[in-house]
Amino acid sequence: MELPKLTVDTDLRNNMCFGCGSANLQGLHMQFTDTRGMTARGEFTPAESHQGWPGYVHGGILMTALDEIIGCVCHINNIFTVTAKIEARLKSMARIGEPLVLTAEIVKKTSRTLEVEARMKRKDGSPVAEASSVQFVIQPQ
Repeated sequence: MELPKLTVDTDLRNNMCFGCGSANLQGLHMQFTDTRGMTARGEFTPAESHQGWPGYVHGGILMTALDEIIGCVCHINNIFTVTAKIEARLKSMARIGEPLVLTAEIVKKTSRTLEVEARMKRKDGSPVAEASSVQFVIQPQ
């Protein structure tokens, strides 16, 4: 597989990231805490605007939250990436207003890609979803 050479503006000061940006009114407003090394942890409480079926979170929003924690673990390690491939498995439905805990870990690193695994659980530890991804390493502008 030939990998593209990507260059992206990595200045996030405008806080408009859909996953974590505080200035994005439609965003997820994810919070990241307790990060160390090749792992990251985040929390997300879905709002009514994230609804699919009445009372439940849309599956695409859950996928977006997984993609965001994957990007976060790369970013906290000062590696800028974009998602090249992501595979997820939704294990159970999540309710609106239910706090969710996400974790991600870099499991493999090459000069041009990272492989990352992520998990989403309820506060009681029961699984909601999991994902694995390949991330392209990009160069900041």
